[in-house]
Amino acid sequence: MKKMNVRVLAEIAIFAAIGFVLDVLQGGIWKSAFPNGGSIGFAMIPVFIICYRRGLIPGLLCGLILSIVQMLGGIYVINSGSMEGWKSTAGPFVQVMLDYVLGYTVCGFAGCFAGLYHNSDTRGKKVLWIVVGCMVGSLLKYAAHVASGCFFWPGEMWGVSGYAYSFLYNGLYCIPNMIICTAIMALIAIFYPLFINAEDKAMENNSDVVFEDAQNEEVNK
Repeated sequence: MKKMNVRVLAEIAIFAAIGFVLDVLQGGIWKSAFPNGGSIGFAMIPVFIICYRRGLIPGLLCGLILSIVQMLGGIYVINSGSMEGWKSTAGPFVQVMLDYVLGYTVCGFAGCFAGLYHNSDTRGKKVLWIVVGCMVGSLLKYAAHVASGCFFWPGEMWGVSGYAYSFLYNGLYCIPNMIICTAIMALIAIFYPLFINAEDKAMENNSDVVFEDAQNEEVNK
């Protein structure tokens, strides 16, 4: 694995900051609609862009930084005093890990598909790997929030089991987020692919092509 240079680290920090601003804006807009947390918007997109520009590790790091900065802006921790046993002590830690630390960090797993995207030889294949990666990252985020809800609401909520409640409640904002962010990333891949392709990577690819052409010319001679 190549070491991350200053340029890559700067990109990670910038896109994490953009994601934080988007998260704050969408949180303020949807606050009354989701009293137990959650919002609909574009905050995952900066993480996805880093994932495809730079790969898995930078993507995870960008998501982690976004998660940490989000927590510094304020978090909502459920009172676990009514729980029994170890849950009453570990409850806040589990919730913070699932809802906040892992919330945006797991979106970085979209970077697993960055190589497949860049190595694809047609636009259709590139868009396919964008869609797959963004859906995987979004679903992992959804799973983290559902797991948190199942931990805190194992009983009955609104006439359904706590597990069903967590699945449905978190789906109300996680599924639209997945659709919106995946669609926008696909449009970026189609109309603005240079925004996803890092310039230095493009230069590396071009230099490889030139080197191969030079080798072929030597052979032909």
